[in-house]
Amino acid sequence: MFSANLKKYLLKRAISHPWKFDKKPKKSYYQMVVVIPSFNEGKGIQQTLLSISHQKNINFSSLLVIIVINNSMDYDKNIFYQNKVSQGTVNNFKCNYELIIIDAYNENPLPPEKAGVGLARRIGFDLSLNFINQKSILISLDADTLIHENYFKILESHFNNNKINCIIPGIFHQRNINKIENNAIIKYEKFLYSTASNIQNCGSPYGFVTMGSAISFTATCYIKAGGMPIKNATEDFYFLQNVVKTSSIKLIKKKLVFPSSRTSNRVYLGTGYRITQAKNGFDLKKLNYSEKSFKILKLWISIGENAFSAPLEKILFQAEKVNCKLPNFLVDNNIQKTWSGLQNSCRDTYQFKKQFHSWFDGLKTHKLLRYFSNLSL
Repeated sequence: MFSANLKKYLLKRAISHPWKFDKKPKKSYYQMVVVIPSFNEGKGIQQTLLSISHQKNINFSSLLVIIVINNSMDYDKNIFYQNKVSQGTVNNFKCNYELIIIDAYNENPLPPEKAGVGLARRIGFDLSLNFINQKSILISLDADTLIHENYFKILESHFNNNKINCIIPGIFHQRNINKIENNAIIKYEKFLYSTASNIQNCGSPYGFVTMGSAISFTATCYIKAGGMPIKNATEDFYFLQNVVKTSSIKLIKKKLVFPSSRTSNRVYLGTGYRITQAKNGFDLKKLNYSEKSFKILKLWISIGENAFSAPLEKILFQAEKVNCKLPNFLVDNNIQKTWSGLQNSCRDTYQFKKQFHSWFDGLKTHKLLRYFSNLSL
């Protein structure tokens, strides 16, 4: 079954050209595959490669690390230069694992309309699928991220001993010597974890921190989710949303991944962007959702996931009792076009609950929280 699904994905969905490995991998398959998009890193990528080299109790001969050095066709000259430095750094790096480069910056730069971290990750993972088997572990990292010395071993033990599809480890951002930026990262990290915890406590399966540098999954999981979304930001959010709909996610509380806390203006969301905002005077507390919005979310989930046989009119009536604006929100999010089909496609309450959360997904969850948080201002 796995072979058939893999073949189908490679044939119909995988990116196969024009990008390629700079050399042929030595083995036919690897136990672990790490994909790292690298953009404007210069020599800094060496710290991440060293962090991988320091992993304990793993089989380095079965570890493949893929660096996707990337920029757009309409690249900035300085970014191109830094990418060239990164290529030289990787080529000269002495390691005990197999290290391969995908040139997506010089020979085959990314098309401007699709350029970004999502496409870079997608290229790396899609090309790696020719060198994996059903038990291979795919790991997503960033080029400025450090990892705990036991990270890979812990992942290996969880994936091998349990029927797990995807793992999100605990994160702890590297601290910054700049006091303003350091305070910003502490606040932002607190926001991420408190939001994830509150969403989880509401009964939603989308209560987790989404960060592209802190995800690992099986090849089956990756294929079922449709591959990494080609977005210049939030590719991690949409990928994990698809994983919830097609597989399952396990959270590890232990802090195992240490993302960078540097400022960035590359994308309009993410850690670097938020730190830049804070540095420019933005109060990160404004990102917080209101207590009222979480109460509404919890009550709505309770109504929705237990409404297998309830007519839409009853659902909207119950929603109005929660908050007079909730029916309007649900209608704006197409509940009228969706509800009967949702019910008719399910055999029982268990299947309906899963389908309900597939429809009322992570994006709609955050939309609801923001909508009612803004109303309470």
